[in-house]
Amino acid sequence: MRNILNHLFEYKTLDRKEAEEVLTSIAGGVYSESEIAAFITVYLMRSITVEELSGFRDAMLNLCIKTDLSDFDIIDVCGTGGDGKNTFNISTLVAFILEITP
Repeated sequence: MRNILNHLFEYKTLDRKEAEEVLTSIAGGVYSESEIAAFITVYLMRSITVEELSGFRDAMLNLCIKTDLSDFDIIDVCGTGGDGKNTFNISTLVAFILEITP
């Protein structure tokens, strides 16, 4: 992690593969909490690049638990989690309606 942090502190960026490897290593418990905190701090100090974001996306897709739902008739009713303005959350209502509708 030291080399990665030094690289980033020099205002350099990660390529797609490097970003994927870093996130995979973080998820795998390779780095300490302080190393992870330092890594995240770098991204609070600058904008993330498309290459880095793509690499992080690749890592997340590789790390996710793949689920086969092809035997089910499913629908996604997730919203944005609310707008923080105490307005009515329509996706929550949809979930309640779908639960009680035969």
